[in-house]
Amino acid sequence: MMTNQAQEHINQLTNKIKIRYLDISNRDLSGQADLKEFTALTSLNSYNNKFENLDFLNTLPNKEQLKKLNFFGNQIKEIDLTHLLSIFPNLEYLNCENNPLSAKNLDNLSSEQFGKLAKGIKDKKIRINSFKGTILMDLLEYAQKLLKSGNSSQQQQAHQLQAILQNSPIKNEQQSNNSKLPWVIGGAAVVSLALVVGY
Repeated sequence: MMTNQAQEHINQLTNKIKIRYLDISNRDLSGQADLKEFTALTSLNSYNNKFENLDFLNTLPNKEQLKKLNFFGNQIKEIDLTHLLSIFPNLEYLNCENNPLSAKNLDNLSSEQFGKLAKGIKDKKIRINSFKGTILMDLLEYAQKLLKSGNSSQQQQAHQLQAILQNSPIKNEQQSNNSKLPWVIGGAAVVSLALVVGY
């Protein structure tokens, strides 16, 4: 099936200023789209498309209104959680599973953002597991940095993140060999996690 350009699809929509829930799922959409006319948008459902990044979300006006994003099953290679949580301060649900995800700028997370991220992962409202990306490793490396920081509040955050990852086994869609990766962070062994995608 030929991949469609996202902007062409967006151009066909009418009454953009009244749309609160935008569903553009299962359309093989790719590229960028200008969302500046979606002034009432609170939820964007875009699973099973071909988007490689979330840059076009920057064009949304009234960013404080956005509460839900679903990009399950796209081709997103990198996610800046600090930026996302900054520009969408009221984001309650984020699903980026089944993307080849890696994380960037984790070091720039504020304590408040980190708390929101950790709680979201624990409550399964932030879903960022990746079967072929490095996001789990990125989070573990971030926890290691926090442990080495010497800052007690950052070390507490690191232990919080470790506990969440230990108590949320992540399954692997490719798990033909049922392999597990042991991790050691700041001298403390982190329970082996089976890497996987899925709910």
